[in-house]
Amino acid sequence: MKTLHIATVGEDTEMVLVGLKNVPTHRLDLICLPEHRDSVNAFALNLEKTLKIDVDVHVVEGRIVEGVLEKVADILNKHNNEFDDVVLNVAGGEKVLTCAAVTAAFFNGLKAFHLKNETPVMLPVMKVKYSDIISKAKMAVITAIHDAGGAIQSLGQLSDISGYGRPLLSYHIWGDDESRGLVKLGLVEAERGRHGRLEARLTVLGRAMVLAQSSIDR
Repeated sequence: MKTLHIATVGEDTEMVLVGLKNVPTHRLDLICLPEHRDSVNAFALNLEKTLKIDVDVHVVEGRIVEGVLEKVADILNKHNNEFDDVVLNVAGGEKVLTCAAVTAAFFNGLKAFHLKNETPVMLPVMKVKYSDIISKAKMAVITAIHDAGGAIQSLGQLSDISGYGRPLLSYHIWGDDESRGLVKLGLVEAERGRHGRLEARLTVLGRAMVLAQSSIDR
């Protein structure tokens, strides 16, 4: 069985090496922050020579959560069909990188693990993509808000961008007793602005979902 191994990494590369000892790996993709670009590139070259596998480095620029989600989506979009299994090692790198990687695992329904005393500990991640839980209509709404710059000043503006009517947009944003809206899902923040107009903006989670989904759709 061929395994695609994705790992976060920082100044200390030991967590990646321990992960490689415990997980059969046929390809490795490393995710790091800009300040570790040079050292991680050198580390990757050494691993390629030693393990005789392909190793790529992905540098996250700007917002870390969105960046990690986009990088993981790109990796899966490019290589997922080549492998039987995908694992995500979240033990390396800064804490914020680890948190972002756990979010990526949840978004994509990936196996993920951290390390305790050099032993992998699997995280309780559901094997279902977060995007599968969101309807196409709700995805279209948050994509429209993203296209508007991440925020809208009225339902009328959102209607013009999305093509949906105002009542339907209000339903998707607020939900009802039987269906959770985008606000309760944590993807959108909304409030009544001037003259009672609905103002809405994407949360970090909402922005990350749009970026990850657009990467998959490319």
